[in-house]
Amino acid sequence: MRRNFINLKIGAILFLILIFYIGLFFISSLVSERQSYQQQVIHDIANEQIRPQQIVAPYLKLPYQVQTTCTDEQKKSYPCIQTLFVAIGAETTDWNAQFKVSDSTYKRNNYKAISYQNSMSGKGTFKAIDNEAKRDYRWEQAEIIFPIQDARGLNAKPIFNIDGKAYKFDFSEQSQGQRGFDLMHLTAKQYPELVQKFQQGFKFGLEFELEGLSEFSFIPTSYEMTYQAKGNWGDVKYDRQSLPFKKSSEKHQFQADWKNIALGKRNLENVSLCENSQCFYQVLNSQNAPAEAAYDSRTPSNISGISAQFLEPVNIYTQTDRAIKYGVMVIIITFGCFFLFEVLKQLKIHPVQYALVAMAQGVFFVLLLSISEYYAFALAYLVAASACVGLITWYLYFVVKGIKPALLFGILLGVLYGMMYLLLQSSGKTFLFGSILSFILIACVMFITRHVNWYQSEPQSQ
Repeated sequence: MRRNFINLKIGAILFLILIFYIGLFFISSLVSERQSYQQQVIHDIANEQIRPQQIVAPYLKLPYQVQTTCTDEQKKSYPCIQTLFVAIGAETTDWNAQFKVSDSTYKRNNYKAISYQNSMSGKGTFKAIDNEAKRDYRWEQAEIIFPIQDARGLNAKPIFNIDGKAYKFDFSEQSQGQRGFDLMHLTAKQYPELVQKFQQGFKFGLEFELEGLSEFSFIPTSYEMTYQAKGNWGDVKYDRQSLPFKKSSEKHQFQADWKNIALGKRNLENVSLCENSQCFYQVLNSQNAPAEAAYDSRTPSNISGISAQFLEPVNIYTQTDRAIKYGVMVIIITFGCFFLFEVLKQLKIHPVQYALVAMAQGVFFVLLLSISEYYAFALAYLVAASACVGLITWYLYFVVKGIKPALLFGILLGVLYGMMYLLLQSSGKTFLFGSILSFILIACVMFITRHVNWYQSEPQSQ
C-alpha cells in the first residue's frame, strides 16, 4: 500500500500550481513590454507627425492704456502709460464637430494609433463693446485670437466669416513654441475695416478641418454655448469638467450634445492673461495627471473644457493581461479534474504529465498575445484556445488510455476557455459572473465526490 498517496499528490499539485503562477508573471511582463513598445510608437507619432488637439474658441483681444506710476533703475518714480488687455468672448455660439476616426492612418509595423479628421464649424454673435469704464481702447491693435494645440493638423488656414465677408487667420508672432500652442489671429491692423465691426458687434462663422491623435478638447469662450459632436466611432470617453447632457453610442457611431452658460466666462478670465503660446500651454495643462502616458496629456484645473477621447474597441494588451489573471483559475480547475479522475477511476497520472499540460496552457497566453497583434482579438482567442485544447486532448488520449475520457476533458477545457472569454467581454459584470461560475464549479465538485470515502481512496500497491 502506498501510504499518504493523496497528501503527496496534493503537495505535488500545489507545487506545480506555484511554478505555473510564477510563469504567468513572466508572461505578464512580456505583455507589459509589448504594450510599452506600442506606447513608444504612439509617442513618436505625436512628436513627429500629429498629437492630441486642443483648441480655444476665438475671442477678441482688445488692448487699452492706463496712466500709472513706474520706477526707474534708481528707484525714482515717474508717470507712465501701461498697456493692458481685455478678452471679450462671443455672446452666443453654436458649434458642430464631425469626426472621421480611423486606426489605420498612422501605423508602424503591427502597432497603430487612433487618429481623427475633425470637420468643425461654428457660428455666433459678438455684441457691441460697452465702454462704461471709460477705458482708452486701442482699436487699431485689436485682434481675434484663435489658439490651436498643433497647427500641423490643419490642411488650410481657417476661414473666419464676419458679417458675410471671409477672412483668413494668420499665425501670430508669439506662436509656435516647442510645447506651446499655435496662436492664429486676425488683426485690425491688417484689416482696418474690422475696427467698426469690433466696436458695433458682428456675427461670425468659422469652418476648418483639423487632424489629431486620439483626443480632441474644445475650450469655449462664449457666454452661451451649444456644442454637438458626432462621428463614426463607438468607444468614446468624455472628460474634462463638462459632460454632455445627451449622448448616444452604437458600434460605429456616436453623438453627444452640450449646452452651457458658465464655461466661457471662467475660461476668458484665465486666457486673457496669456500673450504667448507657452502661456496657453501652462494655463490649459496646469496639473500633471496623465490620462494616456503615451501622449503626456494632462488634466487642467482652472480651465473648463469639453473633451472626447477615442478608445480602442478592444485593447489587446489589456485583454490579454486580464486573461492571464484567470490563468491560475484555469490550471486549478484542470488539475482538480485530473485529481478527481485519479481518485474516482483509480488511474495514476504522473506529476510530469500534470506539468506538460500546465505548460501547454501557459503557451496559450503567448499564442493569444502574438496572434492578436496581427488579427482581431476574438479570432486570436479562438485560434489559441483551439490549438491548446486540441493539443491537450490528443495528449490525454495516451495518458488516460481512452478516447471517451480524453474527449470529455477536451470538452471541459473548451467550456472553460469559453467561460473565460465571456468573463473578458463582460466588463463591469466580471465579478458577478466570476463568483457565479466559482459557485457552480464548487457545487459540481461536491456533487461528484459526495460518496467518496477519502480515508479509503488510497490506491493499493501493485
